[in-house]
Amino acid sequence: MDVHDVRLVKEKHAQLDHLLGRLDADAWLVFCREGSDPVTWLIAGHPMVGEALFLFTADGKKAAVVANYDALALEELGVFDELVAYGLEGPADHVRALVDRLRPARVALDYSTGDYLADGLSHGMYLRLAELLGIEVVEDAPSAECLVAALRAKKSPEERARIEEAVQLTETIFDELAAFAGPGMTELDVEAFIRSRQAHYGGEAAFGEGGLICTGRVGIGHRTAGPYPLEPGDVLSVDMGVRYKGYCSDLTRTFYIPRAGESRPPAHVAERFEAAMEATHRAIGLMAPGRLGHEVDAVAREELERRGMPVYPNALGHQIGRRSHDGGGLLAPLVPRYGDKGRVPLEEGNVFTVEPFIYGRTENDRGHPIGLEENVVVTGDGVHILSRPQRTLTVLPGKGAL
Repeated sequence: MDVHDVRLVKEKHAQLDHLLGRLDADAWLVFCREGSDPVTWLIAGHPMVGEALFLFTADGKKAAVVANYDALALEELGVFDELVAYGLEGPADHVRALVDRLRPARVALDYSTGDYLADGLSHGMYLRLAELLGIEVVEDAPSAECLVAALRAKKSPEERARIEEAVQLTETIFDELAAFAGPGMTELDVEAFIRSRQAHYGGEAAFGEGGLICTGRVGIGHRTAGPYPLEPGDVLSVDMGVRYKGYCSDLTRTFYIPRAGESRPPAHVAERFEAAMEATHRAIGLMAPGRLGHEVDAVAREELERRGMPVYPNALGHQIGRRSHDGGGLLAPLVPRYGDKGRVPLEEGNVFTVEPFIYGRTENDRGHPIGLEENVVVTGDGVHILSRPQRTLTVLPGKGAL
C-alpha cells in the first residue's frame, strides 16, 4: 500500500472519529469476507479475503480480527488499537474474546433497505455472526446506514484530489472525442474510441462499456451503445466517467452533427441546450451546506417547466466517489421512488453530479434529447465546480482522427 493510500485510510478514520456519535449504538461492527462489504475499502484500504470483524466503539477504540494473510496491510496502516491475526484455528474464539473484552452493549450493523452501499452484511454473514456471538447480541442491532452513508459521502482531501484527477482525465477524453467523431461513424465506434483513450491514460470506465453513448434518434437512457449511425442534423450525447486511482468521475456532454452548410446548431436545438444549461447552473447556485437535496432538484425542474421543456423523470443528481453512485443522499424529489434521500442535507465534502437531462428522440427535427452533467464539490459556503462547464453546444468537425 503506497503512502497516498495510507493517507486516504487515515483521513477516513479521522472522519469516523467524528461520525460515530450519529449511531443509535455504542459500537459499529463490520463483519465481512471475500470483499463482501464495500466499506472495507474506506476503513482498511482494501477488501478482506478471509472472514474479518472490525469493531469501532463510541469511546474511540478500534479493533480487528482478520485472517493472517490480511493482517500485514492493516499493520502498515497503524490505525487499529488492537489487531488479531488468526490462522488455521479460525476466528471464532478471537471474535468472542474481543467482544467480551470491549463489551459493547449495543452494536450497529451494516444493513439497509435503501442504500446498497450500506448493506454489506449479507444474510449468510448475519447468520454466521449470530452463531459466533449469540443471536441475542445481533437480533435487535440497529442499522449503521447513517454512519456508512456519511463516511462515504464526506470526501476527504485525498478523495477529492482523486476525483478531480478523474474529472480532468474525462474532460481530456471529451476534447479528443470532439476532434474525432463525425458522420459515417456509429455509436459503437464512439464507444471503442472512448475505451481506448481511457486505457491509454491508465483508467477504466466508471460504468458501462466506456460510457453511455446515445444518438438523438434513439434517445437518452441507461443503455449501451448500438450500431446506430451518426447522421447530419442529429445530436450525440455521451454520458461517460473514468475510474482513476480508485475514484470516479461522471460527466455528460452533448454534440451537434451539422448538416451541409451549417456552422451552428439550429435555433430549436440550441434552445433546448440553453434550457438544460440554465437549469444546471440555477441548481448549482443554490447548493450549499445544509441545503436539502429536494430543494436543489426543484429549482432545476422549475427552470425547465418555465421554458416549456420536458422535465426529467428521475433525480437531478447523485454523489460520486469510489463508485459512480456513491453516498446516500440525492438531489431528488420527494417521491416514493427515492424515499427520504432528497431530505438528506448537503455537507461540506459531498461530491455531486448535476444532470437535468432533457429526454426525447428526434422527431421532425424538434425533439432532440440533451444531456448535460457537471461534477461539483460542496464547500464551506457553497460549491466548487470540478468540471469545465459545457456552456455551448459543441459542433463536431468530424475529422475522424486523433
